[in-house]
Amino acid sequence: MTECYSQTRMEYMTLGLVLSREEGKEADSTLHIYTREFGRVSAISRSLRKITSKLSGHLLPGRIVSVRLVERNNGGWQAVDAVSLRRMPASAETLRFLNFLINTTSLNQPDPELWEKIHELSIKGAVGKDEYIKIIDLLGLGGSIARCANCGGAVAYFMPKDIMFMCRQCFLRSLSSEDEAVNI
Repeated sequence: MTECYSQTRMEYMTLGLVLSREEGKEADSTLHIYTREFGRVSAISRSLRKITSKLSGHLLPGRIVSVRLVERNNGGWQAVDAVSLRRMPASAETLRFLNFLINTTSLNQPDPELWEKIHELSIKGAVGKDEYIKIIDLLGLGGSIARCANCGGAVAYFMPKDIMFMCRQCFLRSLSSEDEAVNI
């Protein structure tokens, strides 16, 4: 991490994985980036959706980037510069993994071990059941010892939005979509 002092704001250069990109006002976008030093951050990027934007191609979901973040006066972040270093495969499984990270990680809570695992998986390009369990354990949710929240049976699914484990039968009875759960 590199620090640079400006008159009223701190600037940081860090590695991160772009988790999502949402449209904001006018041509701005809001990014969720999991960084090594700050954990998951929500950062504004000005004029990202303009056709002349030089950052647009770098700040796409699934990209590992070297990003310059500036602390805003309101306590938030602004992404002012970025270079993509590599990207995860463009697949439904990658999007599921990125959404999983958004739903299970807290803003501004760095975790070096979790970052190393995320970085390793971004290089590997595939996320399997064992990796999900390892991440759930790193988050302190007890993935390797979990039981079904309803019946106490063997776990087959993890529901990130609810932070809940379910067996196959309870999951099917819940009428939840496969998109809402991670098969572990």
